[in-house]
Amino acid sequence: MRRHTIPRILLSILGAAMIALGVGRLALGVVGEHGTAVITSVRRQGGELTTAGKPGRYFYHIGYSFNLPDGRIVDGWTARVGDSTYIKADGKSTIPVRYLKVLPQVNAPESSTRLSIGQPVLIGAGIFLIVVMNRDMNRKKINKNKRQRE
Repeated sequence: MRRHTIPRILLSILGAAMIALGVGRLALGVVGEHGTAVITSVRRQGGELTTAGKPGRYFYHIGYSFNLPDGRIVDGWTARVGDSTYIKADGKSTIPVRYLKVLPQVNAPESSTRLSIGQPVLIGAGIFLIVVMNRDMNRKKINKNKRQRE
């Protein structure tokens, strides 16, 4: 196996995951069902973010759960950057969510599914990674085939 093959494969997989995430968020915004989730946990991850441009910003992991019309309970989570005020999950705070009816495990807070510049940028970055990682390989194959014909 060639030296550059493994990074090429890994970055192509990352590009495909970025495309899937961007398309999935767009799909949730268009065909997703509405629901209301109860916030079950809030955890502050790591220390203060120095790259946020504003002091006192932290990365939060927020867990939630919501009931489906058939009575099943589905859990989900999201990540947010917020200020230093810590919010405790009391079991009464709610957020609107969207989920796929056929696969409710695919869900996200409604604020993440609105059409914004983020989804097309994510899809474009994924396409860019795949094209750039595989463009050089295709050129080498074409050049090799030309040399063999001559």
